[in-house]
Amino acid sequence: MELSAPVRELMSTDLKCLAPDDPVSEVDRVFEEHRIHHIPVINNEKAVVGVISKSDFLYLLRGFTEDKTDRFRKKAMMRAFKVTEIMTENPVTMTVDEPIRKAVSLLAENRFRAIPVVDEKGEIAGIVTTHDIIDMVNEWDEK
Repeated sequence: MELSAPVRELMSTDLKCLAPDDPVSEVDRVFEEHRIHHIPVINNEKAVVGVISKSDFLYLLRGFTEDKTDRFRKKAMMRAFKVTEIMTENPVTMTVDEPIRKAVSLLAENRFRAIPVVDEKGEIAGIVTTHDIIDMVNEWDEK
């Protein structure tokens, strides 16, 4: 795959998205069930309004241990907090036709680990991550 190819050829499209008003317990569930590290947050029009990284989520959980009292407080907190309270708002996005080269540049310059990708209507279409870039480079090495 060439760096001039559109990001649509590289992005992941099997997305697990959440809404801003979802409880943080949903973040925990998605991370656990799908073994991913970034969750796009979308509104009713499927526009990207935020992103939650695994690091954002773990930061919220700092200080909790696994004893019975902390487990109870942790579960209560995850039901009480909303996605909007821990997400990174208004993330940088790309369109499906922009080149992979731009994704690489944005990831490197901003130290991002993921960039949501939108279609021509502004709706979520995919996400490109540093892992996707690493996989692409690995494929070059194998050829």
